[in-house]
Amino acid sequence: MRSLLLSILISLSLVGKELPQKSFNNSFYDSIMKPAQSEEELMDRVLYTNLAGAALVTVWGVAFWDYFNTSPNMGHEGWFQHDTKYGGADKFGHMYSTYLWSLGFSSLYTYWGMEKERSIIYGSLSAWSFQFLMELGDSFSESQGFSYEDVVANTVGALFYYAREKYPELKNKIDFRLEYLPDFHGGGDVFTMYNSMKYLFALKFSGFDSMQDTLLQYGEVQLGYYTRGYQHNEYYTQKERNIYVGVGINISEVLASWGWVKTGKIFNYYQLPYTYVPFSYDFDSESYFKPYSRPYHGSRR
Repeated sequence: MRSLLLSILISLSLVGKELPQKSFNNSFYDSIMKPAQSEEELMDRVLYTNLAGAALVTVWGVAFWDYFNTSPNMGHEGWFQHDTKYGGADKFGHMYSTYLWSLGFSSLYTYWGMEKERSIIYGSLSAWSFQFLMELGDSFSESQGFSYEDVVANTVGALFYYAREKYPELKNKIDFRLEYLPDFHGGGDVFTMYNSMKYLFALKFSGFDSMQDTLLQYGEVQLGYYTRGYQHNEYYTQKERNIYVGVGINISEVLASWGWVKTGKIFNYYQLPYTYVPFSYDFDSESYFKPYSRPYHGSRR
């Protein structure tokens, strides 16, 4: 999830090309926050946005991620196996980050005046490019190395965003969300606390005509995955790689029914903890376990 941290930083660089100033009363901020006046100006903004982000990735990587300290090398991270560093949680982290980046870039390009169809393509490509640039930087890092698994996860995230925006029926029915309940005593920083995260896809009943205008429209079925005890495992008594099916409440739909439509959209991307009943299986202990019968952040020493 370090890319989630970087996405926040790069959002500060999404400024594009400064427009000609007609007077000293117009600020730089005003010039970039209004729609582009021509196709040329729009594409200039897109270009300069991506160049500014690429520069920030490079500078940040050299300063904090030991980029260019070694010759290019491949990392061997694996996928969801027991002997991987994060049990696969980081792969969902890459997928989700690219998904969110695609949303952010696409929304920015749409605001600047790009047609919706083009914006979801350009947004997905911009997000994927930034993630790929970080992987290239990792190849020059002694502590990382280039990971094709991460590239695959990034690609899935970008493609899922594109498909969800391209086909409204899919968007109405399926969300990709992150559940995050920080644990500041479990080791790590707030952006890489995989012991505090769960990733899930939600099938929303409100997307089906037969369930609208009934109580069922507020329900959903979730398919999620999370790990515990892989990162900072010295603090944990056991490792967990859990998959679960959950029956839950569609918080976004509930808030929309109260008139809080814009606020409710947040919960299309963030899963509120304890609003569903999970039926789980742990691949490490090869056992099923009852809903909420284990500590949320894992079993610690």
